[in-house]
Formats: sequence, C-alpha cells, structure tokens
Amino acid sequence: MGKNRRSPAILGFAVGLCLCAAVLPVRAAEPEWPSGPYKYITIDQSVRDALTEFGRNIHVPVKLSDGVKGRLSAGMPIGTAREFLQWVCDRYGLVWYYDGSSLAVATEAEMRTDMFKVDAATLPGIPGRLRELGIADARYPIKIAQNERVVSVSGPPAYIDAVRKALGVLTEPSAPARAREVDGSAENAVPVRVFRGRRAEVETPPAAKHPGESK
Repeated sequence: MGKNRRSPAILGFAVGLCLCAAVLPVRAAEPEWPSGPYKYITIDQSVRDALTEFGRNIHVPVKLSDGVKGRLSAGMPIGTAREFLQWVCDRYGLVWYYDGSSLAVATEAEMRTDMFKVDAATLPGIPGRLRELGIADARYPIKIAQNERVVSVSGPPAYIDAVRKALGVLTEPSAPARAREVDGSAENAVPVRVFRGRRAEVETPPAAKHPGESK
C-alpha cells in the first residue's frame, strides 16, 4: 500500500522530466555590453548605419540582412547598449541574435521554423552541445520529439543556421540526403518542414528509382 501511495508522485516526477527534455530553452551568450548608458545622438540616419556604428562602439561585428531598413530620428531614449539595440529592433520590426562572435540582425518577417531529423545518438547531447558553443538562446527555444527523433527550431536565419551547423545538419539538404533513412528507402523519409511567417513549405523527397525503371 505504501508503494502504491508514492507511485503518483514518482510518475509525476518522471513526466516532468520528459516535458523538460522536450523543450530546451537555454540562456544564450551575449556580448560584453559596455557599462553605463549608451549615448548615441542622431538627427536623421539610416537604421543600417546606426546599427553598424553600434557594433563598432561595442566592439562586436554586426551582420545585417537585406531587409533591415528605415531611418532613425531624434528622440531616442537613453539607456544601456542592450536597451538601445532592443529599442531599435522593437520600433523597426527587427530581431537580433549573438553567436558568440558577431551580432546578426534580421527582420521579424525572416523568422522561421525548421524541423529536421537527427540521429538517435545525437538527441541526449543537444542541450549541452548548444550551451558549450554559446549558440542556444532562451528567446528561441528548441523542441525535440524524442520518439520521432525530430528537432524543431524557431528563430532568425542566423540562429537556425548555427543550430543546424552545430548538429551536423545541412542548411540546404539535397534530395538524396533528405531521403536517407535507417533502411535507405525514400518511402520512410520524413519531410523537411520550413515555416516562414504564415506560410508553411513542406519539402518531400522524391521516390527513389530502382534499377531498370524509366525516368
């Protein structure tokens, strides 16, 4: 009877562990922000120039996507360097990601979700690997479907590319690579799903042709 009374608590603890393993928000590495307020005065300057100058001032290279546009005017609030960056991003619909060496800025429209399959042996080490490399970012959590060995990652392009590279997944997988499964057949291949904004593009590898079949 004593064991039966404890089993719900043990079961609940086990379920909690499974849920924690399914979603992996981890604290991201951030630049060494300068202390004190970030004082930057502009009357009429492009957002691109302001962010490029921002990178020079904090000694971090800034990579801007082609979609980063707009102009800054006077009246910007005074705050820390991080608050300045976030203020610009919030006002102009931008998102930023720091990979440990450079700061990438893209538009919110460029945010996407990629789903890809990884080797079963890779799953347990994903959180630790991304932490060690300074890639993981709590703002862009990674979800894992353990049974299907599928990883879902959402965020700006630079973040997704960094995760793919860290896990050894090709950024633009070829059809044969997408079709490669345990038994080598295309019938069991899992489509690579790419969600951009409200549109969802699902790529399914073509069926494998057998010797003697006509093209």
